Amino acid sequence: MRNTILGLSAFYHDSAAALLIDGEIAAAAHEERFTRKKHDSSFPINAVRYVLQEAGLDFKDLTAVAFYDKPFLKFERLLETYHGFSPRGLVSFQSAIPVWIKEKLFMKRLLKEQLATLGEGKVPIYYPEHHLSHAASAFYPSPFEEAAIVTGDGVGEWATTTIGYGQGNKITLLKELHFPHSVGLLYSAFTYYTGFMVNSGEYKLMGLAPYGNPDSPRVQEFKRKITSDLVDIRKDGSILLNMNYFSYATSLRMVYEDKWERLFGVPRRKGESEISQVYMDMALAIQQVTEEIVMRLCRTAVELTKSKYLVLAGGVALNCVANGKVLRSGMFEDIWIQPAAGDAGGALGAAYAVWHIREGNRRILNCRPDAMHGAYLGPSFSDREIERILANCGAVSSYYESFDELAKLVATRLADGKVIGWFQGRMEYGPRALGNRSILGDPRSPEMQKKLNLKIKYREGFRPFAPSVLEEDIQTYFELDRPSPYMLLVAPVRADRRVTAPSDYHEKGLYERLYFLRSDIPSITHIDYSARIQSVSKDVNPRYWQLIREFKTLTGYSVIVNTSFNLSTEPIVCTPQEAYHTFMQSEMDVLVLENFVLQKDEQPVGFRAWADEGASRPDPDSPYADPRTGDPLIVTPTGAINPATDTRYEVEDGIPRLFLPTDDKELDGANVTDIVRKFYEKTPFPNYDNVDNVRALLQKAGRGLFARLLNEQIPFDARVADIGCGTGQLTNFLAIAHRSVLGTDMCGNSLALAHQFAITHGIDRAAFAQMNLFRPGLRDGFFDFVISNGVLHHTNDPRRAFARISRLAKPGGYVLVGLYHAYSRQLHYARRALFRLSGITSRVLDPHFGRVGAGGKREAWFQDQYCHPHESCHTLDEVLSWLEENNLEFVNAIPKPAGGPQLTADERLFEPKDRGTLASRVWSQLCSLSSGYREGGFFIVISRRR
Repeated sequence: MRNTILGLSAFYHDSAAALLIDGEIAAAAHEERFTRKKHDSSFPINAVRYVLQEAGLDFKDLTAVAFYDKPFLKFERLLETYHGFSPRGLVSFQSAIPVWIKEKLFMKRLLKEQLATLGEGKVPIYYPEHHLSHAASAFYPSPFEEAAIVTGDGVGEWATTTIGYGQGNKITLLKELHFPHSVGLLYSAFTYYTGFMVNSGEYKLMGLAPYGNPDSPRVQEFKRKITSDLVDIRKDGSILLNMNYFSYATSLRMVYEDKWERLFGVPRRKGESEISQVYMDMALAIQQVTEEIVMRLCRTAVELTKSKYLVLAGGVALNCVANGKVLRSGMFEDIWIQPAAGDAGGALGAAYAVWHIREGNRRILNCRPDAMHGAYLGPSFSDREIERILANCGAVSSYYESFDELAKLVATRLADGKVIGWFQGRMEYGPRALGNRSILGDPRSPEMQKKLNLKIKYREGFRPFAPSVLEEDIQTYFELDRPSPYMLLVAPVRADRRVTAPSDYHEKGLYERLYFLRSDIPSITHIDYSARIQSVSKDVNPRYWQLIREFKTLTGYSVIVNTSFNLSTEPIVCTPQEAYHTFMQSEMDVLVLENFVLQKDEQPVGFRAWADEGASRPDPDSPYADPRTGDPLIVTPTGAINPATDTRYEVEDGIPRLFLPTDDKELDGANVTDIVRKFYEKTPFPNYDNVDNVRALLQKAGRGLFARLLNEQIPFDARVADIGCGTGQLTNFLAIAHRSVLGTDMCGNSLALAHQFAITHGIDRAAFAQMNLFRPGLRDGFFDFVISNGVLHHTNDPRRAFARISRLAKPGGYVLVGLYHAYSRQLHYARRALFRLSGITSRVLDPHFGRVGAGGKREAWFQDQYCHPHESCHTLDEVLSWLEENNLEFVNAIPKPAGGPQLTADERLFEPKDRGTLASRVWSQLCSLSSGYREGGFFIVISRRR
């Protein structure tokens, strides 16, 4: 009978599951790859289901479960820390203790409850210590019979850093550094202070460090202040932090910002703000300090173990610059770093600890280069599965029977400067894409780094990219004499490939230095002439090796650019569907899914916004119609004409002006449409402050579950109308994925902002037109999706407005409307009245006060919610009657009319739901009263034209 051990990490960050079968790694995966929630910390139920399915096992077949730390010991540390720092942190302690009791004190019960959902079976659960799990993940899969072990991260239970020794099947931990003194948390504190996210932005800080000026007195002064005021570094690499400067032990912030500002003379950088030289110098200073600490720890490991070999794990081991310096120091003959060095790798280490340490199984070294199988341990997909997914997406693809032909084609496209999405075999385990879920480019191209950062990944322009190089050719390009299969070593680019930098190199601005051609492979040569290297072995990944070999045959270069297959706001893709979605939502040119090849310019188009100049008849794929007669229009960038009547409409600044007024009056005889239009002309909503690039727009939309689900579930070849689009943020967001989306609004100022954003950022499938929704200049029965979110309640007759826009949907098309709710909006009216009486702008009154940061954005939101001249409220049953009047069938609503959760990440928006009974609908709407406090009282109804 096989011995099967399930390893788990969860409840802090980067949850994962790993499976050992008779001591061999069968499968491992991060939970984030399944939930699409970056750094997901929840119980890895999806990852567990995957690894069991991969091995053909049920839960009852398991021999043991191993969790990667000891919950009771961690709970003890939390209590003792607050006691030691009291009374500091009392408020945060009071708010945190209920969560700790649930997640730490009763962790065993929580784990058993989660595991019970997998099926029946009494499987013992073991709890190796956190850093023992890291040590096991580093040593047992390594190629060494014996080795020194160094682990370092933020904190486990008490330990933050350990030095150990592994031999045979045994691991001995020799020295520990305890919380709150932590190399990982020191680095994270600077990550926080330089404006990046803790637990995800540390690699950005490492990438920023080379932009610091190594000859600058400021760097030396920063290092002096760090080592004299913040941290005492001992000879053995242990450290003592001055906790008068650090607040992470008792609060949710990393540092005391006022003290840091006095110490360094510069305030904490705000996220997404410009990165000035002072923060680059600060990044370099802490990187150099961290390298010195790591070097001292490794020297101590040599002294304690006398070993010629070193293995590394823990988040600090992902600092590949420090790893490279340890290797080049010569203190070890060789080093090996666990590719899933962070907490995700703790799942594998925990399983190994049970197999070797608790059960005493002998360690057999019969694998080369190691036991990780190249870290290709995740899901794979068959041709049949891919074909079905592509058909469901409406994608256009070509299938290549011969992989030789495919590799030659892709190599040619790479050499032509195209960006390739490369999806092959099993997904990688760990944070790096290693050629199975990768985006590829030509390293010779001076523009490739800029294109990949700004048009593909939508991330900071300074970020470096890694090379994938044939293992046998490493020394042709880099000063490295051995393989680096996991992209965890940084080494210099060979001197004979470099271009000498000008004498004033370090005085130039960030982007002047970035775009200086530093070598003949500029897209993978970082600012300091280094590269984070992945070597590719023919034995480990033959397909990826063959592609690079074909590129070498074509160009003479056996190296390509490799970055992870994801947008900056998302985890690495797992499935072909996610790969296609990312392909469509970026400027990638080609997507390769196993032997299927997709060209971006061959993918379907929903509609054509512009006719050719000189066209004599309307294009059947054009959405426009005369708002007076309904006749199709010929719309070009110079004007719009109705060929049936010769009526002309202006096109100004790329926006067809199709607005015709109505005679509807309300509000003391004034024209409601005109009043609302003038209101929004003065204060366009939503405002674009803090949303000045595609990445920021993706981040904003990603925080809203409804927008994210729309983007995931609206087909890419759909025709979409966003009626009352305002400043077009939803229009632009949906069109980033190369959908054809037309945003309409009556306010020219709002549309100008929308159109300018689309033009600036190359969102060429977004179109905008000015029109009156009661007299839309659009063809009836043309659109697959008609969206009007937060608009109809600002008209004088929402019922008639709904009837008019619903006619735009074709048979089988969907109509989505969002309206203020007659029940839950009453809470907002009460606080609006309180505000007008008192002037209070407290978050107690409205959670959005203080949450909206940018000035223009805050003013736009305030005007819309507290000063709007006209709005109405509605009920679900009222809207259901509108559906019947307009030959629409109910599909879905938020909140649910039959009860249940309002919205979940796996919600299928366009699958028909139960419309409930009258009683259930009333109850559901009453239950939504609390949303009036949080969201201003809003509900959404989705319907489908019969």
